Amino acid sequence: MSLAQLGVQGLRNLATQTLTPAPGVNCLWGPNGAGKTSVLEGIYLLGRGRSFRASQAASLIQHGQDRLMVTARLIHKDQRLGMERSREGWRGRIAGQECRRISEFAAALPLVLVEPDSHRLVDGGPEVRRQHLDWQLFHVEQDYLAVWQRYARLLKQRNMALKQGATNAVLAALEAPMAEAGEQINQLRALEVEQTALSLAALVAQLDLRLPGETQLRYRAGHPNTLSLAEALAEQRISDRERGFTQRGPHRAELVLLSNDRPAATEMSRGQQKLLAFCLLMAQLARLNEKAPRQPALLLDDPVSELDPVHLNSVYDWVSRQSFQTWMTMTAAPDRDFALFHVEQGVVTG
Repeated sequence: MSLAQLGVQGLRNLATQTLTPAPGVNCLWGPNGAGKTSVLEGIYLLGRGRSFRASQAASLIQHGQDRLMVTARLIHKDQRLGMERSREGWRGRIAGQECRRISEFAAALPLVLVEPDSHRLVDGGPEVRRQHLDWQLFHVEQDYLAVWQRYARLLKQRNMALKQGATNAVLAALEAPMAEAGEQINQLRALEVEQTALSLAALVAQLDLRLPGETQLRYRAGHPNTLSLAEALAEQRISDRERGFTQRGPHRAELVLLSNDRPAATEMSRGQQKLLAFCLLMAQLARLNEKAPRQPALLLDDPVSELDPVHLNSVYDWVSRQSFQTWMTMTAAPDRDFALFHVEQGVVTG
């Protein structure tokens, strides 16, 4: 969703200020440490309720301040969002109403972020790719969040029952609705992986991206494919009791990335992993742009370090043709017809 206005206060080294971006491509340029990435961080905070750079709120709040605030006015119906983060917690407002659910901010401001650590999508653990896939489904599948919340609640109850030594009858009573919700999750995920693979192939062709060999996406459910989830849970009860938690289910599933039928994490160099991660994120952006109720925004942090000049120019051409809003950071202003904002010592001008 395009921002018509962005305000920041008390965030890292940024001065208190209000930006008026263009609906297309916005480039934040200036020296390292000037505060360019902090602007993207502010947008991300508003949409996700957390930082992509730090896990502790204290490190985000400017020295001498007790809180930070980020506000935005969206082009969509002139809607206004605002969030305040202190060391004690956060609070938010949407359209003037108090809101305590991050999911409502995420729905109002869908974001796709590409940053220097995006390669973890390829070489990180399965939970990184599950989270990536689940976030995508949250935006493109209306009922997904409710199904996932139901499964997560039943999973928590089953784990507690395992630790308390519950009988098979009690476990069976929990497993029936849990398996039903889990199978729904698996079906939705598998279908979304198929659709993402198509989007990925189309983008690679459009951008002329040079991935090594053939890239495949596969969804691997968190239980043997020879069994239903209900059968897998029942079969695993003895071992689950010993360990005190549920070892099978969609919470253990994986989005498998292959290059020439081999694991991409071991087959590809770090540079190739970065390019594949970029492609996956662009495919997610395409899916959100196609299916989500609201148009997404793209945040590109230092794409010059992620892409070689040929690929970078292809990306410039591509984002210039898109209808969604893009924010990018770099140390020098590109020779393109983008909205330019110079960032120097926390002050943004443009």
